[in-house]
Amino acid sequence: MRRLFTADDAAAMGYSRAALRWGERAGRWQRMDRQVYLDGPEPPDDIDRARARVLAARTVARGRLAGVLHELDAVTLTGPPSRRGAYPSGHVVRVAGIPCVDGHQTMVDLAAVLDDPTWEQALESALRKRLTSVEAMEAALPDLGRARMPGTTRMRRVLEARPTGAPPTESLLETLMVQLARGIDGVPDPTRQHTVTGAGGAFVARLDLSWPDLGLFVELDGQQHKDQPVYDARRETAVVAATGWLPGRFTWREVAHLPATTSRRLAALAQQAGRRPAREPAAGWDAARGPTPRGRGRQRGRR
Repeated sequence: MRRLFTADDAAAMGYSRAALRWGERAGRWQRMDRQVYLDGPEPPDDIDRARARVLAARTVARGRLAGVLHELDAVTLTGPPSRRGAYPSGHVVRVAGIPCVDGHQTMVDLAAVLDDPTWEQALESALRKRLTSVEAMEAALPDLGRARMPGTTRMRRVLEARPTGAPPTESLLETLMVQLARGIDGVPDPTRQHTVTGAGGAFVARLDLSWPDLGLFVELDGQQHKDQPVYDARRETAVVAATGWLPGRFTWREVAHLPATTSRRLAALAQQAGRRPAREPAAGWDAARGPTPRGRGRQRGRR
């Protein structure tokens, strides 16, 4: 984000009022609001303006702005503002150059203005960034309930739906898929970041989402780099060889923009996986390295 500074900051760096006015004329910075300045001549965006208002008012960023500054999934400045009020001392940090409530307090504030799915998406990213924890959120519920804080019921509802001990999702796409799967009858909560090993305990892969009891796993394709499709194909082959599970692959467009179609596909995969007998890796196969010496001997014998 572009640097914001106040006239007091400039004075501390040795800039006089005349130097500030010269910098404005020269396009080095621009005055935003009550002696708050923004680097560069380019027009400010909505986040720049919101940050400038916080500095000008000598207050603390809360709610949606705090969520954006902490880079929480799915949080934007658009929508009703967060409820203002007191917050516990010790919950203020500095983000992008301005005072801001910490990640835990931000999640409390956002519960009052976001719907359940969006708050859950923000929560998973806050957990991923270690800005708060499930235990801290659960511990806050009794006090928030007694204070009749808006959003307390939402927090409790989302936390109760979350599998006990599950790690955070690793991306917004993963969170969206977890939410989508939750709405499909007969499909339980997926296991997150399941590690697959081959013969001898050799690491094969860590799966985005899987259903070990069904013998099913899915891989999620976000933005890909040049060699990603080839790598993904090899990885999927190795996982199938190691587990015998049924694979599925879904893109961002399918999950985010075609949820009904994607739900039907996932439901069909789950039904198909449930009809398959449990399978073990083929004898003489190491999923990480290919045929073992015993397996290679068998292959030569067949020739």
